[in-house]
Amino acid sequence: MNPLETEPDLTQKLTEIGAHLREARQAQDTSLEEISAKTMIPMRLLAAIEEGRIDSLPEAIYTRGFIRRFGDSVGLNGANLADVFSGQLSHDQLDAETKTKKRKKPLSRVRGGLRPVHLYVLYIAVICSAGLGLAYITNPSALTSAGDSPANSGAIDPQPAPSPTNPEAQETLSTQPPTTQAANPKTVRVDLTIKESSWLEIVVDGEVSYEGILSPGTNKTVVAKKQLVIRAGNAGGVMLAVNKKPAKLMGSPGSVEELKLEPEALASQST
Repeated sequence: MNPLETEPDLTQKLTEIGAHLREARQAQDTSLEEISAKTMIPMRLLAAIEEGRIDSLPEAIYTRGFIRRFGDSVGLNGANLADVFSGQLSHDQLDAETKTKKRKKPLSRVRGGLRPVHLYVLYIAVICSAGLGLAYITNPSALTSAGDSPANSGAIDPQPAPSPTNPEAQETLSTQPPTTQAANPKTVRVDLTIKESSWLEIVVDGEVSYEGILSPGTNKTVVAKKQLVIRAGNAGGVMLAVNKKPAKLMGSPGSVEELKLEPEALASQST
């Protein structure tokens, strides 16, 4: 059962919030695909929010963040919408505020342009405590098949088995050291090490290979022949090494980042 189903009033709240978001998006003549590219939220989750399908969404803390980013992207006060969802603000208060604003013009974000630092700290702390459980709820097979666990710490099988959904993608772990395998110039390979819990979406050659929350200590290797796209909800918690080069952080803590890699582009850079 989805954790959100334990709060019966959340369904009604989400239905009303979704209507606000859909109306604002349509007023700007913006598609869900454009919103997804801007916010890095999968289209299926954006559609579930607009349609009030609470059983298709993850835990409330993550859904609240998705609502905030969705609202900001269509010119609404995303923080207020998220507060309505969590019960900290009523719909009457929200309506009174939005009546005085023009929805076709993007509103400024929080007054100072940035959220208070303590909200980031609280957000990351909650993710750390709930990360592994949510990863199992949203995509249990991905973690199981990849063998991701701290005990398998990051060594790579010299002959990885093809993924059943995408034979060209390989995500396996074993006990061989990564330095024993030479980088293939015709592919792009990324070794991921999770330092802090982070939501990840991995797209290999146009197909979603993994989507979910990875917990600290998890190691994952991904190989693609044409294009590899990695999106992270907490880029500061993700270390990645491209084609066995020195590992680097994907971004700053709490930031949402996207990385696109193609073998041909990487080969030209190395020459």
